[in-house]
Amino acid sequence: MNIAFIHAPEPIHALEQNYGMKFMPVWAYTLASYIDEVHQLSLFDTQFDKLENIKGFKLILYSGLNQDINQILKSLRKLKLSNPNGKHIIGGPICWSLKQAGELELLGEFDHICVGDGELLITEIVEAVEKGLDLPKHLEAQQRFSVASAKPMHKKLLVNSINRYYGAVVEVSRGCPFLCEFCDIRIMKDNNRTHSLSPKLIVEEIDFLVDQGVKQITLACDNFIGDLAFANAVVDEILLWQQKTKKKISIYTWLTINVYQYKALLTKMRKAGFDMLFIGIESFDHNSLLETAKVQNDRYSLDESLKVIHSYGFIVIAGLIFGFDSDGPDFVNKTLEGIETSGLISGDPNWLTALPGTPLYYRMRLGGRLRQTWATHGAFKFQTNIKYLMPKDFLISEFRRFITIYTSGAYQYKRFENYIKSFQSINYIASSSSGFGDLPKFLKAIVFNPKAIKQFSMRFYHLFKRPTRLLYALKGLVLIAKYGKMKSYWPYFQFWIFTWSNSMVKYLKLKDSDFDIESVGVDFKLSDILPNGYMESNDEDIPANKTKAQRSITERQLIRTIQKYRHE
Repeated sequence: MNIAFIHAPEPIHALEQNYGMKFMPVWAYTLASYIDEVHQLSLFDTQFDKLENIKGFKLILYSGLNQDINQILKSLRKLKLSNPNGKHIIGGPICWSLKQAGELELLGEFDHICVGDGELLITEIVEAVEKGLDLPKHLEAQQRFSVASAKPMHKKLLVNSINRYYGAVVEVSRGCPFLCEFCDIRIMKDNNRTHSLSPKLIVEEIDFLVDQGVKQITLACDNFIGDLAFANAVVDEILLWQQKTKKKISIYTWLTINVYQYKALLTKMRKAGFDMLFIGIESFDHNSLLETAKVQNDRYSLDESLKVIHSYGFIVIAGLIFGFDSDGPDFVNKTLEGIETSGLISGDPNWLTALPGTPLYYRMRLGGRLRQTWATHGAFKFQTNIKYLMPKDFLISEFRRFITIYTSGAYQYKRFENYIKSFQSINYIASSSSGFGDLPKFLKAIVFNPKAIKQFSMRFYHLFKRPTRLLYALKGLVLIAKYGKMKSYWPYFQFWIFTWSNSMVKYLKLKDSDFDIESVGVDFKLSDILPNGYMESNDEDIPANKTKAQRSITERQLIRTIQKYRHE
C-alpha cells in the first residue's frame, strides 16, 4: 500500500519565526517506524514539494501545530482531488488542542481525526485501510505510549530527505513536572512528569544522523532537565560517544531556569555540544511570575541565574510574555531592564494566550474574557484570545515603544556587552563545533528560497542604512577583539547581529492595525479576575494536591491584583 506523510507548515511562520530555516517533521519519521516494511512510504513537505505531484496514495497522513491549520486544510482539499480514493487522516498536537477547545469540527473535512499518541493508533489505522475496514470518525488513544520502548526513526525516510532541512530533530522525552497556569503540556494524561526515551537509543539516532552529514541537532522535549538523572545519563552517553567516534555536534534544547544550580551538568552539557537553550523566562516581574505559578523562576534572581548559564558559553533563547493580569504599567521598562542586565541576546515577547484546556483558559472563560479568534489555538503573533485588563491602546503603544528601544543600536550593544562580560569566568567553555547558528549552513539552507533571500538581504540594508547602527555593530567587533578571543567569540557576535537584524525586519512595518487584541469593557467586574469556580475547575490527570498548590499561588496573587486595581 502506498502511504504518504504530508507536512504542511504555515509558510509565514516558517519564514518570519524560523528566519527561513526549515526543520524536519519528526512526527513522520517516528510514525513511519511503526508501519510494516511491506508498505511504500513517502514524505512530502509543502515547503519543497508541489501538491499536484502527489498522486496514487491509499493512505494520506497529516499532522501539524495549531498555527498550521489553514495550510493543512488547503493541502487536504487539493490532495482529495488528486487522491480521491485515498483515506485522509489527521493527528498530532492540532487535534489535541482543538478537542480541548471543543472545536474538532474545524477538521471535519478529514476522513478520520486522531487524538493522542500516534504510536498507539497507527497500526490499527494502516491495517483497517489496507483491508477496507470501517474506522470511526474520531479515534483516540486510551492511554499514553511508553516512550521508553520507542523505536528508532525510519532510516530510509531520513536518508531520502534529511539533507533538505537545517539540522535534525531527535525526541528525547515528553512531559514536565512544573505547573505553569498557561501551559498546555500539563494537561495531557500523565504528562506532569518526564517520560524518557533510552539514552542509548538517543545517541544511536544522533550517530546515524551525523553519518548523513547532520551537525545541528535539536533534542526535542518539554523540559530536558525535568528528570535530572535522565538528563545526566543522556549527556554522559553523548560524551562517551564523542570520545569513541571523535564526532562533534551542536545541540539545541528546551529546559528550565533552575539548570543554573547544576554546575557539573552545565559543564558536561557544554563539552557535549549543547549550544542554545530555550528557557521560558516569561516575565521579569515578580507578581506576574506568581500569577502563573512559575515558581521555578520566582525562587531565583533571574538576572543572576541567566548570567551563570551564560558564563558557560550557552546562548539562551528567552520566552517572554506580555499581558499578565499582574503586569503593571511599567511592564515594558522591567522587561527592557531585565534583558539588558542579564545579557540576553535573543528573545522578544509574545502576548499571553489562553491555550485550550489550561487553567488559564478556564479562568478566562469563567470570567467572560475569552475572544473568538484563531488565537484560541495560539496561531498568530499579534492576535490573542483573551481580553486584557490594561487598555488596548496603552498596550499597543507600549509594545511599539518596546520595539523602538529594543532595536536601537545603543540598547543592542549594551545587552551584547553584558553577555560577553559573563564569559570572563572560569566556567567558560569554547564551542568545539560551528555552533547551532551556523551562518554558512543557514545560507545554504535558504539559497533556493527567494523570500528568505530577500529577508536576509533586508537585514543588512536596515542594519547599515543608519550610521549609528553600523557604529554599534563595529563596537561589538571591537568588544570581542578586546578580550583577545575573536575566534571563540565570533559565533556569538554573528548570532547577535543575526537576531538584532531579524527584529528590525520583523517589526519594520508594524502598525496599530496589526494588533488584533482587546481589553475588558467598562462594565467588567474586578472580582472576575478571580472568577467563582476557578479553584474547583479541575479535570487534569494530576494529583489534586499539586493542582491545588498551583491554583493557591495564582489565587493569592490575583487577590493582590484585584486589591491593587481597587485602590487606583
